[in-house]
Amino acid sequence: MARRASKERAYPLFRPSARNLALALGVASGTVLSAGAAYLLGAIVDGLASGAPAPRETAGRLGAFLVVSLAAALAKFALDDWLPLKANLRAEVDASDEAIDQLLAMPQRAFERHDAGHFLNVVNAAAFGYGSMSVYLSVNVVGCAIAVVALLGCAAAIDVLLVPVFLCGLAVYFAVNWGPMHSAGRLLMEMMPASEAWQEEVRRLVEEKRVANAAGAEGFYERRFAKSTDAYRAFLRRYRLSDTAQTTLPAAVSPALQVAALAVCVALWAAGQITLGAVVAAWQLFSLLQSPMADLCSFVSFYVASRPNLVLLREHAGEAEEPSGFGTLAARADAGPVARVDGTLWATPERGEEGKRLFAGELEVRPGELVVIKGANGTGKSRLLDFLRGLSDPADLDGGAALAPGALDAAYLTYPVPVVSGTLEDNLLGAAADPEVAEMLDLGDLPGRAITDQPLNLSLGERQKLGLLRALSRPEPVVLLDEPLTNLDAATSARLCDYLAGLRRRRTVVAIMHSGELDAAADRIYEIRDGRLARVK
Repeated sequence: MARRASKERAYPLFRPSARNLALALGVASGTVLSAGAAYLLGAIVDGLASGAPAPRETAGRLGAFLVVSLAAALAKFALDDWLPLKANLRAEVDASDEAIDQLLAMPQRAFERHDAGHFLNVVNAAAFGYGSMSVYLSVNVVGCAIAVVALLGCAAAIDVLLVPVFLCGLAVYFAVNWGPMHSAGRLLMEMMPASEAWQEEVRRLVEEKRVANAAGAEGFYERRFAKSTDAYRAFLRRYRLSDTAQTTLPAAVSPALQVAALAVCVALWAAGQITLGAVVAAWQLFSLLQSPMADLCSFVSFYVASRPNLVLLREHAGEAEEPSGFGTLAARADAGPVARVDGTLWATPERGEEGKRLFAGELEVRPGELVVIKGANGTGKSRLLDFLRGLSDPADLDGGAALAPGALDAAYLTYPVPVVSGTLEDNLLGAAADPEVAEMLDLGDLPGRAITDQPLNLSLGERQKLGLLRALSRPEPVVLLDEPLTNLDAATSARLCDYLAGLRRRRTVVAIMHSGELDAAADRIYEIRDGRLARVK
């Protein structure tokens, strides 16, 4: 219950505030001013119908009608359209920012439940849809409700019999819209997995474009993308049909409702209960009612269609709040090990013959040690480093573990090495380069070069140096290095090994190695062989 309440607080649908109320009054102002113009027009008609209108009085009413009409048009543009649009844009971006913050805070085990297409959907479509929906409800719907109440009050001032006619118009609008809007909402919910799959294929195609060209596999990628597109298009076609129906059907019944309202007005005029000017004013009021009625119906349709986005965002917020599980493994004793792992590490949630077992054994890392872990590819070395850093699921381990807070905050060289467009300073991701590390790595022209994430901009060796500079320049006392010598030349590899050996007793280093360059300096060496992790030094 607490988590559900927290999720709903993360993305409240209705946001009452003085600012939103002011915006809602602005939305209603154009309709209210137009209602005033309708009364003035009715007064002009009554003056003309009297047979001998005073020219000065008529001119005054015409001038007032012009001023109020212009004020209504200005209010429609500035207060009903532009200011809510600005609020809408702000809310969309704020929701997207919040979703990104939650993504970065999400524990790895929650993150790995979804693919990239899911998160693209959350940050783009769902967040922007929620931002629009929250402003629409908090501002536009409230403003439309105020406008409808004001118009009903104006109609009652003409004749109370007009009120049920106006209410009937509202009921018919909603009744005609109800079926298509629910159909559109249901289809949108069913379409979401197809949309996520399509976005995932777009991401893969963009990221793997060079691989596709190099392998001559353009046809394979095209066929796979076409299959995803066809599935997405089928849902999109049905959704657009329902969405078009819910948009056009209410407008289609509008003339019939206007004729009904006019018939009532004419009957009241024939009975002598209202003047001809009142008939004109009532006709204008009912015409004005069409806009807020359509907007209210549109919001209901929008809510039904966007409800899956709200559900998606709240699930996203709930996953961001999930505990990683590593907090309970944190060892608080100052003299204790940096890490102790004893048990079986799995790569899948399944166990036994159905799951993938990586290795079983015991690992211990003490402060100030240089620890080397060896083993063939696919034996679980990188998964072990992820576990030490708190970037996996504690449930992957069948056994016991204790991790010092320093391990969970360790500087980490992992793959792929992230690269951002900009300078070397930008690529340190907020850290400052350690001059000793930079000299040891021999960065060449990297400090003065414009860096991009394109494959031809950085060689594999330069990317490795960038990752090492980033990890070794950080101040954390624990450093995790996944194959630090990969793609380095012999001279740089030798300098790096000397540097890491010199860190003993000053920092704790755990390094995955395939060669023996660090064996002599290592305090402990572990090897994974035949599914067992064992200490060999």
